[in-house]
Amino acid sequence: MKSKYHSKVIIGTWSLSGDLGKISKKNIYKSIEQSLSKNFYEFDTAPTYGSGKIETILGEICNGEKKIKINSKCGYNMHGTKTFALDDIKKSIDLSLKKFHKINTLFLHNPRNEIKNWSSLINFLLDYKRYKHVKNIGISVARDYYFNKKIMNSFDYLQDEINLLRPQVINKLKSFNLKIMARSPLASGCLSEKLSINSKFSQNDYRNSWLGNKSRLKNILLQVEEIQKITGKNLRSFSKIFLLKEKKIKKVKFGIKKPIHVDEIEKDLQ
Repeated sequence: MKSKYHSKVIIGTWSLSGDLGKISKKNIYKSIEQSLSKNFYEFDTAPTYGSGKIETILGEICNGEKKIKINSKCGYNMHGTKTFALDDIKKSIDLSLKKFHKINTLFLHNPRNEIKNWSSLINFLLDYKRYKHVKNIGISVARDYYFNKKIMNSFDYLQDEINLLRPQVINKLKSFNLKIMARSPLASGCLSEKLSINSKFSQNDYRNSWLGNKSRLKNILLQVEEIQKITGKNLRSFSKIFLLKEKKIKKVKFGIKKPIHVDEIEKDLQ
């Protein structure tokens, strides 16, 4: 039975790209196909994920499937270098449109102080919306990095890291007049119930810079322990349900790496 929360779920594909660890092409296809079989039709991707591999696969699967919605990003070139130059932004968007023909929500990815002329950039993005190549424009913010209300409210969606370790973010975002999309529901694995003081992180693991610090890791584990005392044993499930049932959150993005991860989301929705 399809839950009323299915429409809130977005399937994140970065972990399918190979950027976070080797993954077979067969597993990528199976994971995406499993998502569709469970009625999850909205996907989050970017031209840089797996050097374009994920967008190519999604483009093949989505061809002619009208139910499927694709959210993509701009702000990095194909070498993984951050850039908000209009020429680079155009190349990135056009690359995605070539594969999908239309983008559901286009996110400006991770801006900090690089953008000097917000007005020109926002108008540039809005042109894609005016010509109906893009349905919504969004901003995916760096952690605790917000801009003034005029800039923020120019977008339809705001994507931010929101989870049981950062619930206060929900109230912070109330001042902006746009829809909220939560990412990192398991706090990059901190709420997965698989983390311990002995956990190791390789140099190419993006979490190494902060979870590799034993003092910080210990502090996070103490916070998780306190949350677990309040929420009960199945913290992994509770972390997802907490966001899905929060009325102020319009969408929640869940990264997957295996078909079983899709099954877990579907089970929690029931």
